Amino acid sequence: MSKQNLSFVLNKPYDVAFEEKPHPTIQSPYDVLIAINYTGICGSDVHYWAEGSIGSFVLKDPMVLGHESAGTIVQVGSAVSP
Repeated sequence: MSKQNLSFVLNKPYDVAFEEKPHPTIQSPYDVLIAINYTGICGSDVHYWAEGSIGSFVLKDPMVLGHESAGTIVQVGSAVSP
């Protein structure tokens, strides 16, 4: 497995795994492709991991944890301006 393709996936409470995912590509002229350098795991991720839910949002399918990321822009769509 390539480190660049790994996602941290929650399958069900207390069941997480690193899974290889395909590299995303530019799909729209407004897209920005970012190489993720770091991702934080926050309180909502911990709730999903421990309880399978946060408030009324219930885990029904596997989900990638971590939504607070920092990275480097590697490609932009044709409609994206600096």
